[in-house]
This record gives sequence, structure tokens and C-alpha cells, in this order.
Amino acid sequence: MTSQPSPVVFTEQSGFFKAPDHLRLYWRSFIPYRPRAAIGLIHGYADHSGRYLPTLRRFAGLGFAMHAFDYRGHGQSDGRRGHCDHFSDYLGDLQAFVDRVRGEARGQKLFLFGHSHGSLISLRWALDHPELPDFGGAILSGPYLKLALTPPRLKVLGAQVMGKVIPWLPVPTGLSMDMLTRDVEVQKATERDPLYNRNATPRWFNECNRVQEEVLARAADFKWPALFLHGGADPIASVDATRDFYARAGSADKQLIVYEGFKHEVLNETEHERVWTDAAAWIEKRL
Repeated sequence: MTSQPSPVVFTEQSGFFKAPDHLRLYWRSFIPYRPRAAIGLIHGYADHSGRYLPTLRRFAGLGFAMHAFDYRGHGQSDGRRGHCDHFSDYLGDLQAFVDRVRGEARGQKLFLFGHSHGSLISLRWALDHPELPDFGGAILSGPYLKLALTPPRLKVLGAQVMGKVIPWLPVPTGLSMDMLTRDVEVQKATERDPLYNRNATPRWFNECNRVQEEVLARAADFKWPALFLHGGADPIASVDATRDFYARAGSADKQLIVYEGFKHEVLNETEHERVWTDAAAWIEKRL
């Protein structure tokens, strides 16, 4: 009889750190006794790190030090809900988070694991840091490079105007829970989640559109090893935009997996074990 490997023991920690403008940001970490690498997880828009506990614990159980945080306006962090004055605010939050992870990693190889808007932040940050010897690469889940649906032109024009007049005005996103995942239990939990945001702001919308265009235009400048994961039935983030970016990305080491039938949150789908296995295997090969 083949013996099963012993589960890796890890500790759970949490607290707050400061963004460059001194805004208070929440973090949580899951640290094995002897980590094999460090992974920083960046959640999606309207989202928060607490929705990724199963993923964080699963990878910590595989021996990876898992770190996550809530960027400004999300989860347990400070800031106006779902709002940014400039997209660079998110890049500053991510830089502060990376600095913290680096301090904890103590020379271990680092990976970024972004989802949706978190993938967009990660890609834009990576364009400013094309060569980082201590980074093993990035996993990009459902990258929010373009909306899968075409918003009404009147709504776009309204956002452009309101972005100059009342940039922080909360506007319902109109997204339903069944657009996130086919898992009914996850849908119900998200519906009850007081930290899950259901609004967007005009300034965020305009800044996000601007950065999406920039990132897509600069795909050839993206050099990191990268694994792209996308749901084939994603009704929120365009899988075609991910295919386009992937095809033009300058990475010598890149892979794209499209999960047919999966919706936006592949990590919260009914068959998320497949995603965990694929992501873990990709990291293993780059240690």
C-alpha cells in the first residue's frame, strides 16, 4: 500500500499595512513551516481576499506561503467603496503589498496570482517591472482586459460626464451572482456577503477603460512567465481579449487554459479542483 504524504502544517495570520498615501490596507497570510515559494493573490473588483480562503489554504497545504490583501475601497481596507482617483493608486497598493511579501519571503521565489481586475492591476504593474529576478511569474485568472458585454453607449457617455462632476458616485454594476460561477452555494454566500460590493464609480470605470486599452496595446512588452486561465462562458471579462493579449504577449514562457463552460470566477467554479491542479503544476515546473 502506498502511503499518502503528510499534510503541510501552516499558520494563519492577518493585520494591516499602509499604502504609499498612508491608507490602511488589510492583509492575510497562510505560512507553512518551511515554504517552498511565496504567492501573492490579488482579488477582483468589488471582491475581497476573504472569498479566496479555500484557494489560499489549499496552496498553503502544498507548501506555498500564501499572501493576500484587500486593495483600497475593498473588503476590510479603508477607502471609498469601489473607487479610485487614479489607477496608479492600485499600483501603489500592489507595490506596498509586494514589498511586504518580499520581506516575508526572505529570498524565496515569488509569484503573483491575480483574478479579473486583480489580473489587470498585476499586468499593468508588471509592465513597469519587466525583469524581476526574484519573481517566478504570474497566474492571471479571468483577466479583465475588456468587458464581455457591450455596455449601453448612453451609460458610457454618462460615466465620462459624471467622472468629471461626481467621480465617486456609486452606480449599480448590474451583475448577478450567477455570472460569477455555476456553483449555487457560492452564489448564495456571495449574495449574503456584506463585504462584497455591488456598485462601481464613474472615475473607476473611466480609469479602468484607459488602462485596459494601454495594457492591450503594450502586450508585446509583457515579458513575464505567465499562465492565463479563463472561463469559456465568462459573461463579464472577455475571453477573446485574453486570447488576443496572450497571442501578442512578449513572454517566452506562456500558457493559456480556457475551461469550457466555466463562468467568471474559475477558482470558485464547481470544478475548481481542476484549476487548482493546473495552477499548482505550473508553479511546480518553475521552482
